[in-house]
Amino acid sequence: MAVHDLSPEPAADAHPLANPGYGKRSAPEQLPRTASDFVHLPAREASIAAYLDRLPDGADVSVKTLAKVLPYGQCALRAALRRLSEAGHLRRVREHLLGDGTQHWVTRTYFTRTARDDAWWASFRAGGGVPSRGVREAEPPGRREPAFEVLAGLGRRDARMTLSAAACAALAPLAGRWLKRGVTPEGLGLAQTEITVRSTCGC
Repeated sequence: MAVHDLSPEPAADAHPLANPGYGKRSAPEQLPRTASDFVHLPAREASIAAYLDRLPDGADVSVKTLAKVLPYGQCALRAALRRLSEAGHLRRVREHLLGDGTQHWVTRTYFTRTARDDAWWASFRAGGGVPSRGVREAEPPGRREPAFEVLAGLGRRDARMTLSAAACAALAPLAGRWLKRGVTPEGLGLAQTEITVRSTCGC
């Protein structure tokens, strides 16, 4: 493990602010914050998402500034932010501003701890109001069950094992059967990771 990975995470309230009118903007109608909001993401992306979630609106979330306060380089941060966008947590939106006889384009950054699908973001950007549906992964029944949590945490063991919340919900009943047979959550996670690694490398 690299030394910088052991560094304490900076306090969100000490994060630099962007120029007035810019910076992070929170998307509307997010679900209440929980400890498992980002368990479906790989460890690095989950850590960055949790940090962004705690930042106040107006915080400077440019890659250059994030690289100064987080233990990741600019290239790694660009890749992570792209994955957060693909997962439905973040959108950088170009907006056309008019004023005082001038017009120009600005980039707004919207963040939501509640992942949204492309249709939700498209409606939001079009100004058509917040869709009644569009949470990328609806809260599935049993999300807090041990089987779901084991499956959601596989990506932290190996990035190749990252599952969406929908996939975790679909596989949870099968994983639950193994847990009922006495297999520990740790044992189930290790077994699933070993199977995936073996199948990937052809061992």
